[in-house]
Amino acid sequence: MVEGSNRADHLALDVHWTTKYKKLLLEDSTISRTTCIFKVPDTLKMQNPQAYKPHFFSLGPWHFGEPYLMEAQKYKTNFLENLVRRFPSPDDKIKELEIVVSQVKSEACECYGGLGAINVDSRQEFEKILLLDGCFIIEMLRKRDAYGLIPTNYSERFIFSNAMIPTWRHDLFLIENQIPWFVLERLYERTRDSEQDKPLVELAIDVFYSIFSYDKLRIQPKKINHILDLAWHYVGFSPEQPRWGDEHFDQNRHNIPSATSLREAGVKFRRVESRRILDIRFNNTQGVLEIPSLLIHPTTETIFRNLISFEQCYRPHPPKVTCYAKLLNGLVDTPEDVDLLSRKDIFNNWSNPAEVSDFLNRLDNGTNMDCLYYAQLCLDVRSYCQRCFPKWRAFYIHNYFTKPWGIVSQVFAIIILVLTILQVIHK
Repeated sequence: MVEGSNRADHLALDVHWTTKYKKLLLEDSTISRTTCIFKVPDTLKMQNPQAYKPHFFSLGPWHFGEPYLMEAQKYKTNFLENLVRRFPSPDDKIKELEIVVSQVKSEACECYGGLGAINVDSRQEFEKILLLDGCFIIEMLRKRDAYGLIPTNYSERFIFSNAMIPTWRHDLFLIENQIPWFVLERLYERTRDSEQDKPLVELAIDVFYSIFSYDKLRIQPKKINHILDLAWHYVGFSPEQPRWGDEHFDQNRHNIPSATSLREAGVKFRRVESRRILDIRFNNTQGVLEIPSLLIHPTTETIFRNLISFEQCYRPHPPKVTCYAKLLNGLVDTPEDVDLLSRKDIFNNWSNPAEVSDFLNRLDNGTNMDCLYYAQLCLDVRSYCQRCFPKWRAFYIHNYFTKPWGIVSQVFAIIILVLTILQVIHK
């Protein structure tokens, strides 16, 4: 296995080549139709730069060579070695995988939109990035799926430690940190064995579905660009047709009031059992806003910001998640709104209400939308709030039936009213 180790070691890429490589990236900034992995625009990144920055792993070319990420290369190389050692001839398996990557390198270059003009040497290094990072991802997904797995080496113990799982999950869903899906799929198919029958789509979904809710949804999109795109398909459902912009289109008319304001206007909130977090509906007859539960924890902001940035850059995808973020921004103005929605079990909140309020209020900053998926819902809610009876009923219940003294006063008032009526009848 000495030769095999040497072949794996040569995939630990030369850092000195990074400067030349990044210069070539900047020189060729043409974005083609097949571009699906983007550098985040500054208008979006400035809202929270850390939400777009890898913490430990560079995946793909955009962040390769950054000094603080180079320590991870040894773990990726170790995962590659462990992968090929499962086969009778590890050296032949690495050669086979190199050929697989070489066959798709041109198509993969187009996915990044800035690699079309690189020279032969840079393309060779690009192949190494795809092979090393691609194999690391599929091996990590396999290992994670092996419940009851006893780590066989230090790399596995480190990667699957409680401290590192949130870190690599953060890095796996950054728009600038993606490997094309067809590269992962080809590497996965060439390294499957008889005991590994689970589709790659299912392995990937297992990593992120709990970020949004506890229920798992099975999907099989016709086309997947990368893991972040798979997450977009997983959450990207809306029950309404979008309202497209025109010269008379005023987005402010389609905003929704805050949760506490809606409560004062008589609107009720109900958590619904839906595995699609975007499936928000308004029952106009009962005045009930039905919202699926959203799990809020440290990874939530990262994945939402990267999904929104992906929508803003990738035109084939409509801004469904961006519209969802705009709706949440409307519902949440203050920490009191977060508390209200948490009490209704709509937010399963692991964070401080003030922090959640702050990030939701900034989540759609810097975005542009030419359509709104919740336009009709917002109009229906605002129309309902204009009615007098729901507002009066909500005011009455909130002020007289939520406090002990209010309940007592109403009981006494009813008793006095009844006695007065009886006295009148008796006379």
